[in-house]
Amino acid sequence: MGKEKRIQRRTEASIPMEIQGTDVEGEEFQESVTALEVSRRGASFLTPRDLAVLTELTVVIPGRGPTRSKEGPTDFFSSAAVVRVMPEGEMKRVSVRFIGSTLMTFVSEGT
Repeated sequence: MGKEKRIQRRTEASIPMEIQGTDVEGEEFQESVTALEVSRRGASFLTPRDLAVLTELTVVIPGRGPTRSKEGPTDFFSSAAVVRVMPEGEMKRVSVRFIGSTLMTFVSEGT
């Protein structure tokens, strides 16, 4: 395997997410998963589903969106593209890149 070329630093996490899309069998699904790593531009999670690289998903991360006055934090909502699928036991570790959105993180991402 070659060296990975990540633009953003990833942070280990345990953040609940909702994903929605279509698997390789053409079956539409909506699933609750836990983000294992996050960055401003993407996340990774485990799923038993077979997802193809470049599949588009909808990702919702509750309470991680912009804060609105008198309402508090909103949900982070983004389209995302599957960029990597790696087997991990009986599951698949899926990495996605957010499309058109960035997730606010609370860890310095400087180099």
